[in-house]
Amino acid sequence: MELARGWFGTDLGPYRCDDGTYDYFPAESLPPLPEPLFDGRFAWLAGARDPRVAYMRPIDARTDMGAGLPDPFVEFMGRPELSGAVPSCTACWWQRPARPVPSPVGAGARLLRFLNDQQDCLFWYLYLEPDGGHRVVAGGINYDTWAEDGIDETDAAGDLVEVAPDFERFVYRFWVENLAWFEVVGQERDWDALSPPVRNYLAHYRSAVGS
Repeated sequence: MELARGWFGTDLGPYRCDDGTYDYFPAESLPPLPEPLFDGRFAWLAGARDPRVAYMRPIDARTDMGAGLPDPFVEFMGRPELSGAVPSCTACWWQRPARPVPSPVGAGARLLRFLNDQQDCLFWYLYLEPDGGHRVVAGGINYDTWAEDGIDETDAAGDLVEVAPDFERFVYRFWVENLAWFEVVGQERDWDALSPPVRNYLAHYRSAVGS
């Protein structure tokens, strides 16, 4: 079974509308990411914090990581200065890694939860492939206990969406989308006052609405 590919995002003011806390946006509708940035070290995340932005509580999971996890994930989750630099307009929080659980999609694949919505609307997971590869997926089911909770395997499989091809690209899109919400919706900044990463990201939507 192929996973759907897309993003669960929030309202971005005049650039992208959302009917609820999160809406689903197909992968082909999303802004492209600045590919040269991604080398597993998250250097793009360094910089001054905006006191008007709500950042997530940092996590230091250096002592909790098992073997076989992707290097960028281990790097990020073991450095509080990185996890604490990511904002969330919906009060999401980092999950301390526990044990991977079997995925309802993909023979031998496992899921490792690392991020939670405050009200459990969504959960985000590493999708760990048997060959050592990984992706990031999200859904509304807590897959740590889906089998014990009696959730049908077909329903569980249909709930999952691939939201990024790897962990660093997921963190970038999550970071810039939430930063965009704070600047556009929370602070009502004009276009020229947006930070460069947000302006570059929203240019994709701005051209579509003809602003």
